[in-house]
Amino acid sequence: MVIVQHFADSVKAYIKAIHTRGHVFVVPDRCPHPDCQAVGSLSRWGFYERNAITEEADYRIRIQRVRCKACGRTHSLLPDFLHPHRHFALDWLRKVVSLYLLTGLGWRRLLKRLHGQGPARSTVREWVASFAYGAGHLLFDWLLRHLLALEPDADLPEQPPDHLERVPDPLKRRRLEKAHTFWLLAERLYAQVKARLPRLHFTAHHFLAFVLQWLQKQGLSPRLFWSPRLHSTPTTPF
Repeated sequence: MVIVQHFADSVKAYIKAIHTRGHVFVVPDRCPHPDCQAVGSLSRWGFYERNAITEEADYRIRIQRVRCKACGRTHSLLPDFLHPHRHFALDWLRKVVSLYLLTGLGWRRLLKRLHGQGPARSTVREWVASFAYGAGHLLFDWLLRHLLALEPDADLPEQPPDHLERVPDPLKRRRLEKAHTFWLLAERLYAQVKARLPRLHFTAHHFLAFVLQWLQKQGLSPRLFWSPRLHSTPTTPF
């Protein structure tokens, strides 16, 4: 199981901290698995390596593992600049999804905005489709329930943006429209949480990291991008 930990600095700072201190994060106080939840049972259990691709470079970084003495399960402490099972840094994914859903750029203009670097067109399209499935299908109702609990008189954004009407497939178009609304509702959720926690501060670059951590605190897997092509992807909304 992945445990997202806050690390707002750069990938370079993360690598330096690992090499300097040997580790970055404090071990969580309890096992995150819902069937265990044992307190004080986690201990460090080595590392594994994975890629972290940013706009500047492709890094190879170490990820800390922890093991629960009570249930024997291992978990990964993932820095919040990464998304589970994605090699590109979360800010890449945020930029692509916001350019498509919020700015309304088509694929050709979107790729030009990326200055010819980074992900291929097929990868970019997969990110948008996975966010539409995760945010627009799996997580939409869950987010709405939590926002209404904090802001009972909240109104849904009215009309979806016109550029999404170009999507020919009605199911994909509906998911994209709901994913667009999800993004706006998540911004309002952040505003409500920040009003209760004044010290909370996330820049635009760390907005999706905030959502991942919020999902985790509510007992859900900290994932926003769920590929509908994988058999392991849930089909029923949370």
